[in-house]
Amino acid sequence: MNSLGGRRPISVLRPEGDAIVVLAVGGTEVASWPLIGSSHPDLSVIDNLARLALMARRRGGAITVRGAGPRLVRLIDFVGLDDVVVVDESPAGF
Repeated sequence: MNSLGGRRPISVLRPEGDAIVVLAVGGTEVASWPLIGSSHPDLSVIDNLARLALMARRRGGAITVRGAGPRLVRLIDFVGLDDVVVVDESPAGF
């Protein structure tokens, strides 16, 4: 028995304010994880996101970013990554 009363955890704790990256293949979500640094995004966060999107695309998948703040959305738009990454600005809570 674990401290969750027999239930398995379905989420990963994330730093407050960070967006969540969701990997979907064939329309099915297969994984999700925090996009570290996305609460104060810079070009290294965008570079990481672009690499993830490229790897997903090569394997027939797609990346969605949930809970993206306005600064992250503006950076994604500015660099042209909005053609590759779907942005869901709704809260990234589980």
